[in-house]
Amino acid sequence: MNRENTLRARDDFDDLRAERDMPMHYRNEPNRHAGLWKQIAIGIVVGYSVLGIISAVAWMLVAQLALSSLSITLP
Repeated sequence: MNRENTLRARDDFDDLRAERDMPMHYRNEPNRHAGLWKQIAIGIVVGYSVLGIISAVAWMLVAQLALSSLSITLP
């Protein structure tokens, strides 16, 4: 390989840099996970409520099926 090709190969890498163009974190940037605990708490409350409603409906259906074959007669 002659000297001119070697210099051209080196020149192709002149624009490469190891540092980033923009810093990863800014000092004045607000925390992205600041409201995460609120979302988790709302998810727990809503999920628990929905499961409670579904289980109440299921128990009502089971009770209705169990009591449908039962007949109560008064003397």
